Amino acid sequence: MACVIEVHIVDPGDNTIKVTHQFWGVNEKEARTYYREHLSSCEYFRAAENEGRVIEEVNQIDADELPDPDDFEEEEEAG
Repeated sequence: MACVIEVHIVDPGDNTIKVTHQFWGVNEKEARTYYREHLSSCEYFRAAENEGRVIEEVNQIDADELPDPDDFEEEEEAG
């Protein structure tokens, strides 16, 4: 099964969630790879992880639920 890991970052100032990262993979191992890669390159994410300000959700999904860039392209307006 495919997987999406959602990580909600709790803002230390007002204790609300303003940012959520999503890591997609054909399985959890692949999604974890992207999680670790982003963690190593994103200071904001790394600080939240180190301070315990993340809420993680791991969801198994069907492979056809993996996002496709075409799903996000805006339709051209008729002019």
